[in-house]
Amino acid sequence: MKVLLLTAAVLGGLLAAAPAMAQNARLGYVPTEDHPVGQASRHFAELVEEKTGGRIKIDTFGNGVLGSEPEMQASVQAGFIDIMVGPTPNLVGVVPQFMIFDLPFFYKDFAAADAVMDGEVGEQLFAQLKEKTGIVGLAWWDNGFRHMTNKIRPVNTVEDMAGLNIRVIPNPLFIATWTALGTNPTPLPWPELYSALENGAVDGQETPYALIYTARFYEVQSHLAKTGHVYTPFVLLASQKWFGSLSEEDKAAVMEAAKESAAFQRELSRKDAENLEAELEAKGFKITRPTPEALAAMSERVAPVVKEFSEKIGVDLVEKARADMAAVAKP
Repeated sequence: MKVLLLTAAVLGGLLAAAPAMAQNARLGYVPTEDHPVGQASRHFAELVEEKTGGRIKIDTFGNGVLGSEPEMQASVQAGFIDIMVGPTPNLVGVVPQFMIFDLPFFYKDFAAADAVMDGEVGEQLFAQLKEKTGIVGLAWWDNGFRHMTNKIRPVNTVEDMAGLNIRVIPNPLFIATWTALGTNPTPLPWPELYSALENGAVDGQETPYALIYTARFYEVQSHLAKTGHVYTPFVLLASQKWFGSLSEEDKAAVMEAAKESAAFQRELSRKDAENLEAELEAKGFKITRPTPEALAAMSERVAPVVKEFSEKIGVDLVEKARADMAAVAKP
C-alpha cells in the first residue's frame, strides 16, 4: 500500500499540473474505450454535464492511462484522481466484505446479482468503503459472469481442469477457489496477462466475455468453457475530496447521473455478452458448455471454500444476500 500511495502521489503531481476548473473531474478506467465501461463512462460524463447545467465537466481516460486499478484506487483515496471504475475484487484488501462478489457459484443469474447490489447489502458495502477509506460509492455497474479459457484442452467437467495453470486475480478467495477446482492458480496483475498467455507462463485465465473479447484473448487461447462461476460487478467510485467539494445540488445531480448510468451500463454490458459468445466462436474459440450436472460438481468442489469465506465475510451479510436473491428467484 505504501508503494501504491507513493505512486498515487507521483500521479497526483502530474495530474495537478494540468489545468482544470474547480469542479471539473477526471475519470479513469482500465478497459478499452469501446468496452461497455468506456461507453458508460462517457455517458455518465454527459449526464453530469447536462444535469449540472455545465457546472461540472468530466474528462474520461481509458486503457489504464491514469494507472492500474489498484493505483487508481490509491489515487482516488488520496484525492489525486476524482472518479474511477474498477472491479470489486480490488476492494477486498480494504473492505473484506466485498468478497461476497467473489463467492463461486453463488449468483445464479443477473436478477440475483442485481438484488444484492441494489439492496441492503450493496448499501452496507458502500457505507463501509466510505467509513474505512473515504471513497464514495456512486453506483454498481456490470462486469458479468466469469468464464474460463485455456489453450491446452476443452473443459467440460471439473476433472478437465486438473493441473491447468490459471491466472487469477491476486485475491485469496480466487486462489482458494481455483485450488479447490484442481488447477494451479497463478496471481498476476491484469496488464501482464496477455503476454503471460502468449509466452505460455500460464495456460489460461477467467474473465467475463467483454474482457475476453476486448483483450483479444482469442489470439492466444483456443478453448472457452462457459462456466459462469463468479459474478463480478464494476463499481463507479469518487474521491471524497472531489465529491465533498460539490454543492448539495450538484452532489444530488451526480448521484442521479450515476444511478442512470448504472441502468445504461448494465443493459449495454449484458446485451454485449449475449452477442459476444457468437463473436468469440467466430474468432476461433472452441466453446464448451458444461452440463448442469457438471456445474453442480464444480460447485460441490468449492463448497468448503464458500463456507470458509462466508465466515470471513460475515454470515449475517451472506444470509442477507441469500434472502435478497431468494426474493427475486424464478419459481
